[in-house]
Formats: sequence, C-alpha cells, structure tokens
Amino acid sequence: MEIYYIRILIGTLGVLFFSIFFREPPRIIK
Repeated sequence: MEIYYIRILIGTLGVLFFSIFFREPPRIIK
C-alpha cells in the first residue's frame, strides 16, 4: 500500500513538473 501511494505521489509531481517545464523554457539547462 505504501509503495502504491508513493508511486501515485511521484506521478503527480512528475506531471506538475512537466507542465511547468513545457510552459516555461528551461533556464537551468542550457
């Protein structure tokens, strides 16, 4: 159960991160 919860949490964070990355051009990575 714990692993499943962690996996969902990581998935949500990944989607949010990708959304922000696609919205604004990555300045950290040149």
